[in-house]
Amino acid sequence: MSFVKLVFFDTEFTGERADTTLVSIGLVTLSGESAYFTLNDYDQSQVSDWLKENVLSMIDSSKSVSSKETAEGIRVWLEKQAGDDKISLVSFGKTNDIILLFNLWKNFKEDPSQFHFLYDLPPYLNHAEHIDFCTLLVAAGVSLSSFDKEKYAMLDKVGKKHNALYDAELLRSCFLRLVLESDILYQFRKRIGLALFDGIIFSEETNLIFTASHVENEPQFSNAIENFLSNDPFSIKQISKQNQQSSVYIVEQKNQKYILRSFPLAESRIVETQSELLNFLPEDIMIRPLSVSGEKHYVFNTSDLSFIMYPYLDGQPFNGRPEKLTNIIDSAMNLFELLNSMHLDSKLVTLDYSVWNVDVLKLWKDKAFFLDMIVSEVSAPIGNYIKTYYDEIIFELEKVIENSDKFSSNAFVHADLNHSNVIVDDSKVRFIDLEDLCFSNVGISVIHCVFKICRHSIFTKQMNLSEFKRKFESEIRPILEKRKISQDILLDFNLYGIARIYFDLFTITEYFFLRRDRRYMYDLNKKFSNLIEFKRMFY
Repeated sequence: MSFVKLVFFDTEFTGERADTTLVSIGLVTLSGESAYFTLNDYDQSQVSDWLKENVLSMIDSSKSVSSKETAEGIRVWLEKQAGDDKISLVSFGKTNDIILLFNLWKNFKEDPSQFHFLYDLPPYLNHAEHIDFCTLLVAAGVSLSSFDKEKYAMLDKVGKKHNALYDAELLRSCFLRLVLESDILYQFRKRIGLALFDGIIFSEETNLIFTASHVENEPQFSNAIENFLSNDPFSIKQISKQNQQSSVYIVEQKNQKYILRSFPLAESRIVETQSELLNFLPEDIMIRPLSVSGEKHYVFNTSDLSFIMYPYLDGQPFNGRPEKLTNIIDSAMNLFELLNSMHLDSKLVTLDYSVWNVDVLKLWKDKAFFLDMIVSEVSAPIGNYIKTYYDEIIFELEKVIENSDKFSSNAFVHADLNHSNVIVDDSKVRFIDLEDLCFSNVGISVIHCVFKICRHSIFTKQMNLSEFKRKFESEIRPILEKRKISQDILLDFNLYGIARIYFDLFTITEYFFLRRDRRYMYDLNKKFSNLIEFKRMFY
């Protein structure tokens, strides 16, 4: 199936008349890339008081350009969006907008009076598949007589009406709601493909907001800190993540900062083993825990909790800056290679991606049951993704499970390297968080790391999808091809990537369906979004 590439656009012009002239034009893609031009050669004799007050008063005329310059700018921008495909223009109504846009191509004719829509438009525009949004509304049973774009788009903030770019973005928002919610447009959703969700995905992120608040110096803290440091006075703050209190604390003593983490006694042996292995890694790669004073071990146990302590690491978690990506990915591959070369201990946690619960698969394959149980638990757009692509999701899931022998645990890995446990300063990259050091599948762990770190640059809007894809092919893929740990993995890059996401979804739904336990349901929407995101980034 060939997918539709959409560009939403709007124009402002000098009046509802046959010889009207263009004042401004705004264009925006599904993923939010935009272009905006204001013109300086419109027909001044057609300017009304209304146009002056509502349109021209909002335009910075010093930035306005000629029709020819506008035509050239739009041609370059549209060619970039089109690639080798057609573009379907989307306008609100069937009147002047598309004619005014097409007429810009007169500027490329030696004799503009000979311009012909049939012969002089570029191939990516010269077709009959442009879309009038008003017709879609009528077909979907929405009344135009009282249609309010802002209300329909459910905007949090209303912009300036009669600004062509704002109106194009508003049109895009209305279009997304209609196409995602209207059952009669089911086939049209499939024609657009996953690009339909570009304005919806890359909008959720965990491990994003951290705060620290003072806590009382309870005896358990004093006891633990004295056994790692000294009995000198200290202050302690608890770190909260996404407004949820964590078991991680910042301790300050003698003008030095440290990280203290508490965890259940039952995990003591595992954390001790992780710490022992971690201390074989170079200190400039991954932060090492402190040993208990006068002892050769790293975990301090009280009657009801265990504690571990690290030096506080200066620097900031990765903030999405694209210029840091190659250094981070290269450093991460180095870490994976070092971990892979280390002696493995049976006391480590094993995260086995080769075992899939067949009872959960049966429930996924019960279409009526699955859609009834899941769609109401996610956002409306993601629910429509699941309904639209249910058959493809099940087919893909079964293919993943058929290849589960490739997902067996085969290495000591960090199973969840993401932006929040990558600390970047001007000179180096270091990694934190030993909680996810385990025995697992190196392919899944490596590709998950690449996805999560690169995704953060798109989430923070420092790169769009097109820019990322170019960077991945020119800079990131060569790193993966060079590194021994990732060379063979590249052959099944997509398989490893979606396997991790489906496994997480399986775990969430296993708890929900079979154990009646909602503890992981908060992550359901994000994981389905991740599935779309991975495909948009790498397929």
